[in-house]
Amino acid sequence: MKTLIVDDHPLYREGLANLLQQIFPDACVEQAGDVHTALDVLARGGGTDLILLDLKLPGLDGRTALPDLRQLYPAVPVVIVSAEDDTATIRACIDAGASGYIPKAARREVLAAALTVVADGGVYLPPALRQLSSAPATMAWTPHTPPLTQREREVLAGVCAGEANKVIARRLDISEATVRAHLGSVFRALGVANRTQAALVARQLGILDGKSDSST
Repeated sequence: MKTLIVDDHPLYREGLANLLQQIFPDACVEQAGDVHTALDVLARGGGTDLILLDLKLPGLDGRTALPDLRQLYPAVPVVIVSAEDDTATIRACIDAGASGYIPKAARREVLAAALTVVADGGVYLPPALRQLSSAPATMAWTPHTPPLTQREREVLAGVCAGEANKVIARRLDISEATVRAHLGSVFRALGVANRTQAALVARQLGILDGKSDSST
């Protein structure tokens, strides 16, 4: 997993990079102290799999940069790693396309679990928003919920069929990174945090059999 850490504190970047390589021995970690440097790194290519983004950065801050990163690199999940832990900030970042939000005070085990969820195409919610995990039992499909694209429906169909990401990627002739990106969009649209909940909501609402009001 090739990861780009974007944080303006060198000691924290180094510590996080070392921790990542302890958790994921095969990880390749690059670092940037601001958004502009991060964009230069991403522009060079090399197949970045994950971006860990701080919010308080010099120049262009992480909160402002998040939507741009999601638009420029839709197949690369962005996880916010920040000292801020208020519910409004976390919710705003998830709504803006973040695939997770990890408080800087989180323990190593939490970081490992969060990144494993994201690597599988999920969205990691910290305890402050964990109540969203009960959404399938209470949520309703409304006109305000973003509709799913045809490709997102195809990926969701694979999830409902129990297919792994690599199987979905092979069937649709797309990369696993693209599958993960589509899954992140599906999870945010449905207000869920994992594949099991997405499949449950899809079946409850008839999203894949024409019973929902979403468009292609």
